[in-house]
Amino acid sequence: MASSSLTPVMKDGEYRNWSELPSELTSSILRRLCAVDILESAQKVCTTWRRVCKAPEVWRKIDMGSSLGHLVYDPKYVTMCRHAVERSQGGLVEIDISYFGTDSLLNYIADSSSNLRSLSLGECDLFTDEGLTRALVKLPLLEELEVSYC
Repeated sequence: MASSSLTPVMKDGEYRNWSELPSELTSSILRRLCAVDILESAQKVCTTWRRVCKAPEVWRKIDMGSSLGHLVYDPKYVTMCRHAVERSQGGLVEIDISYFGTDSLLNYIADSSSNLRSLSLGECDLFTDEGLTRALVKLPLLEELEVSYC
C-alpha cells in the first residue's frame, strides 16, 4: 500500500515540467544561484520562474562578488546589483559586492537595506573611506564586514 503513494518512475521520453513545482521549492532552488545567474538566466526560463525570481525572499542574500571574480569594473553589474537590492524590498540581510563596489552603490545599499547584517567588499578599490563610513552609520544591525585586500 505504501508504494501507491510514491511518485511513479518516469519512463524514457517523459519529461518533468519544472514550471509545475511548488513556488516554495522553486524559490529554494533559485536562492542557491548567484544574483547574476538569476537576473541574466533563471528569470527568463518561464513565467512561473520569473514570478518567483521577483519575490523578496529570493533576495535576502545577494552574491554578486564571487560570481564575477576579478572582472574589470563594469557599470552593468552595478545596475544589476541595484535591481537585486530593489527586489529585496528592504529584506536584504547579506550582500557580497567584492570587486566592484562603489561609494554610490554602498550608499544605495545602506539607504535601502537597514536590516543588513553582512557586507563583503573584498578586493574593492572603487570606494573611499568616507563613502564606506557614510554607509556604515546607516546599517545599525551590521554584524559582519569584510574589507580584505581593499
